[in-house]
Amino acid sequence: MKLLAGGLSLAAAFILGGARLVESRLGSGPVARAQLAGAEMLSALNLAERILDADKDARLVTRRDGVVVYANPAYARLAAEAGVAGPAVMPPRIDRLFAQQGVESTKVFRLCRAAKSAAEAQEIVYQQMGLAGGGARRRFEVSVRPAPGAPDYVAWRIRELETDDAAADTLAAAFADYLRPVFAIEKSGQIAWANAAMRAALGADKGAFHHIDRMVLGETSDIVRKLWQVDAATISAKIRGRNGEPLDASLRAFRRGGVGEGFVCVEMTTDAEAPALEEEAALSADLADAPFGVAVVEGEVGGDARIVEANKAFSDIFGGVKKNAPLARLIDGAAIEELAAEIRRRSSAGGAPRPVETSVRTGVRPGAYAIYARPARRRRGGYGARRTVIFATDVSERKLMEAEYRRDQKLASIGKVTGEIAHDFNNHLQVVLGNCERLMLRHPAGDPDYHELGQIRGNALRGSNMIRQLLAFSRNQTLTRQALSITELLREWTQFLNRAVGERVQIELVNGRGLPPVRVDKSAFENALMNLAVNARDAMGPAGGRLTIRTSALSAEEVAALGVPGLAPGAHLLIEISDTGPGVPVEIRDKIFEPYFTTKQEGKGTGLGLATVYGLVTQMEGAIIVDDAPGGGALFKIYLPAFEGALEAPSPAPSPKGAVDLTGAGRILVVEDEDSVRNFVVTALEEFGYEVTTAADAEAALKIIAEDRSFDLVLSDVMMPDVDGPTFIARARAELNLSAKVLFMSAYAESAIRDQIDSLHAVAYIQKPFTLKGLAAKVKETMKPAQAEAA
Repeated sequence: MKLLAGGLSLAAAFILGGARLVESRLGSGPVARAQLAGAEMLSALNLAERILDADKDARLVTRRDGVVVYANPAYARLAAEAGVAGPAVMPPRIDRLFAQQGVESTKVFRLCRAAKSAAEAQEIVYQQMGLAGGGARRRFEVSVRPAPGAPDYVAWRIRELETDDAAADTLAAAFADYLRPVFAIEKSGQIAWANAAMRAALGADKGAFHHIDRMVLGETSDIVRKLWQVDAATISAKIRGRNGEPLDASLRAFRRGGVGEGFVCVEMTTDAEAPALEEEAALSADLADAPFGVAVVEGEVGGDARIVEANKAFSDIFGGVKKNAPLARLIDGAAIEELAAEIRRRSSAGGAPRPVETSVRTGVRPGAYAIYARPARRRRGGYGARRTVIFATDVSERKLMEAEYRRDQKLASIGKVTGEIAHDFNNHLQVVLGNCERLMLRHPAGDPDYHELGQIRGNALRGSNMIRQLLAFSRNQTLTRQALSITELLREWTQFLNRAVGERVQIELVNGRGLPPVRVDKSAFENALMNLAVNARDAMGPAGGRLTIRTSALSAEEVAALGVPGLAPGAHLLIEISDTGPGVPVEIRDKIFEPYFTTKQEGKGTGLGLATVYGLVTQMEGAIIVDDAPGGGALFKIYLPAFEGALEAPSPAPSPKGAVDLTGAGRILVVEDEDSVRNFVVTALEEFGYEVTTAADAEAALKIIAEDRSFDLVLSDVMMPDVDGPTFIARARAELNLSAKVLFMSAYAESAIRDQIDSLHAVAYIQKPFTLKGLAAKVKETMKPAQAEAA
C-alpha cells in the first residue's frame, strides 16, 4: 500500500514537474502563466491521481528498467482479464502482461528498449486473453513516453482498439460470404480476419488462426514479405489442412485495407479446387468426341515424348496414330522445339498458352494446324514420367483467308500504281500519236518519211494497247457491258479460236443447260478468253493437246459452299478452261495474275495476259482461280454473276461510210494543264476550222468565262491541280451561268472518274490517247449531235 501511495504521489509529481519544465521553456509571461494554471491547480488540489484513476485507458508508471511504481484501476482490470495479476495488489510488469511469442514479443521488446532509453515509442499489440473457448483475441495501442522532470521514470498508456474482423470493417463484411477462401494478414504475420470459405477449406473454427505460422508450414517471413508487395503474383505454400495434413496451396494478395498500417487481403486456392489433369491423365468421353485433336503424350516434349492416348480428330489429322508412336514423327522438328520452349516459358513466367502453328501434309485433312501443349499436373507425391496434353486445332481456313487478303492487298497496290502510270503514259502517248498523225497528213504515202512515221504511229498504238491492258488489270478499263448468252458468245468465238491455237490443239466445247445470261463487255471478254486459250496452247507445247471449255450454272447455295474469296452471294455462271499441259505449280499460283510475271522464255511474252484477265473479270464483279485439271494440266475457273434481266440485242456493226466531213465551226475553250497536250489539241482543232481559246488551269478558265460566255464548247481535262474538271464546270454553271456544251478528256479510264462525271449532266467524254479523227468526230458530235448522226 505504501508503494502504491508513493506511486500516486509520484504521479502528481510527474504532472507538477512537467508543468515546471514547460514553464522553464515558455517563460513567465501572461500566456505562460495561463497555460500553467491548470497543472498548478491540479497539484494544489491533489487531483492528478484521481484523474489517472478515472481514465478508461490503462495507465502505468514504471522505472526505466520496468519496475512498476503506479498503475490505475483500468490496468489492474486488464491484468486480471489476462490472468497475470501479481500477488496482493502488485500490478504485473508490461512485458508480463503482453507475454507473446514471435512477432508480438518483438513489438514488446521494442517498447521496453525505448523505455530503458527514455525514448518515445508506440506499437499495435495483439493479445489472446481469457480461458473460455481459447480466449478472445484483442488489439491494443501501447505507447511509452519519458516523464518530464523525472528522467528515471516513464509513463505507459494502453488503449484498446477494435479488432479488424469486427462487423464494422467493410472488407471483412464484404468477403464474409465470398465463395473463395480469403483472409487478411498484417505485416507482422497476424491474421486480421478470415472468411467462412477460408475456415471451411482448412476445417477451422472462427478465431482458430491468429498468425500465419499456425496456418502455413515452414518459414513464413519470406511469404509475408512477398504478399505485402501486393503485385498479384502467385505464391506457392504448404498449408496445414484438415486434421493437420499438409495441403498444396497458392496465395495471391490483391489489395490493402484496415486502419493504421492495416493488412493485405489474400485469396487462397488449393489443389483440391484448381482444375488439373492428374498424372494418370486420360481423355474423357467429351474430349474423345471433340471436333479438335486431343492427345496425351508421355515423356519430354522435344525428346522422348510418345503418344499414350488420342481422340479420333487427332488421329484423323495425323493420318492414324498408334499408341507409343513418337511425337516427333507426327510434328516437324521446328514445331517440336517451339512446343518445348513454350512449355519452359509457361513453367517460369505463366500466362495464357501460345499456339505453335505448323503444316500437316498427312492424313485425311491436310492443312495448317495450331498446336497447344499443356503439362499435366501430378498428384501430390506422384512420380514417374511427365505427361503433357497436346491440342491441335485446324487453322487452314484462317491461314487461307490471310494469304488471300495479302494477295488482294498486293494486287490492289500494284493496280493503283499501274493506274497512275497509265495516266501519265497516256498523256505522253497523246502527244506522240497526235503529232505523228499531223505529220503523216503533210507527208503522203509516197514521201520518203512516210514509212518512218508509220512505224512511230504503230509503236504508239501498241503502247496504247499495253496501257489498256494495265488499266484492265487495275480494274479501270472502260467497259461497255450488255446482257448476253454465254452459249451464243462461245459458239461465235470458237470459230476464230481454231485459227489462233492451231491444228494440233483439239478444242472441246461443253455447254451446260439452263445457263443464266451474264453482263459482260463482249469484245473485252473475248480477248480475255483468247489470252487463256493462247496460254494453254503454249503450255501444251508443239505436240499440242486438248483444250476444254465447259460451262455450268451454280445456285446461290452452291456458290456459298465454295468459299471463293471475293465472290458475291447469289447465283453465278461458271466457265472452266482446262488443258492437258503440265499444269501450274503450287508455289507460283499466287503470282501468275501479277503483271509482268511470266514463265515463258525471255522475249516470248509480256506477262500482262493473265493480269489483264484477272482485272477484267474482277471489274465485271466476278472471280477467277486456278486449279489442277482432273486429268492433269491447268484448270482456270471463271465465276460471273448471273443476270436476272432480259437479253440485250447485240450492237449492230457500223456500216461502211464514205468520207466524213470532220470540219466545223464554233468557239471552243480548251482547259488543259499539260502544255504539250494543250498545244496539240489547239493546233488540231484550229486545223479543223474551230476558233480556240486556251487556259492552263481551272482558275484561269473561270476568269475567261466571266468576261466572255459566248463559247459553244468547253473541252476540259478531268484531273488538274487545285481544281479538277468536274468542279470547275459545276462552278462555272452555278456562278457564271455557263451554257456551253461540255466535253471531258482524261488519261484515266472512264470508269475511274465516272463518279465525278456523273455528278454533272449533259457532258461527254473522250479518253486519251485519241486520234485526230477521233477528236474531231467527238467534238462535232458533242456540238451538233444531230448533224453527226446524219453524217
